[in-house]
Amino acid sequence: MTLGMSVEENGTKTNKFYDLELELERINALTLSWTLVHPITENSPLYNFTKSDFNSIHREILVFVKTFDDMFSNTVAIRTSYTFEEVIYGAKFEPMYERSTDNTKTVLYLDKLNAFYSVKLE
Repeated sequence: MTLGMSVEENGTKTNKFYDLELELERINALTLSWTLVHPITENSPLYNFTKSDFNSIHREILVFVKTFDDMFSNTVAIRTSYTFEEVIYGAKFEPMYERSTDNTKTVLYLDKLNAFYSVKLE
């Protein structure tokens, strides 16, 4: 994932791009749903951003995913992007799966694909 944003340097606006570190750099199996997570630490370009920063600054998160489809023996790639207007500040996705009551299967809830709840940010 890459963060693209306009910043002011020496009185001139310029576009900058930052690689966003991910919690997991590589996933070897897509048997369940998963979410790309960028931890916001002191090393993150998003560190100390407030809700008003997300609402007022023009930025875009660029996502590029490349995988190998072993059924068709083919490489598959997809790219998408999210502007900060699409980011929900203080939101966390709900888990989409759980173990069955008899503990023999994993149940995947596709209706929770975009379900989230609010969390308090410190």
